[in-house]
Amino acid sequence: MLLKTLRFVSLLCAALAFGLTLTHDLEIPGKQMLSAADWVKVQNTFYGGFALVGGVAEILGLISAGILLFWLARRPSAFVLTLIAALSFAGMLAVFAFGNNPINQQVMTWTPATIPTDWQQIRDAWDRFHAISSGLAALALTTLLIATLRETPSSLATPHGSALEKGHKPSSPG
Repeated sequence: MLLKTLRFVSLLCAALAFGLTLTHDLEIPGKQMLSAADWVKVQNTFYGGFALVGGVAEILGLISAGILLFWLARRPSAFVLTLIAALSFAGMLAVFAFGNNPINQQVMTWTPATIPTDWQQIRDAWDRFHAISSGLAALALTTLLIATLRETPSSLATPHGSALEKGHKPSSPG
């Protein structure tokens, strides 16, 4: 049961991280049309919840994937796939710590009167860091899904043969 719980938590965290970072990526075209003052207003108004939920998902994802590694040590393919996911979570945290967060801290101090002339390069760097995080989140989610699905039986087999072969009908969903 612990293995299933750890896999569920890891998958949920990867899905949350991917959803949040992908949202930033999908906003890029629209945000590139904003004026400097509007872009700063958006940055300083809408993203507090993203950092909180994303940070928790990335940290908890790294912890749960790290614990999973001990459980999967004797399952080489699941271990390697989960290791890739754990490294992806670590990468997301590093990109935030050394990329997005320093930019966030800088932008929080800006007012319409103090926006630097190179604000578009700073905006573009912020977007690139999120794109990198999206790639890492997609990698974590994909590798965790593959690790789980590879160990999931592909039929309704029972220890004594297929349930369908013995005339049992699959239960209907409600």
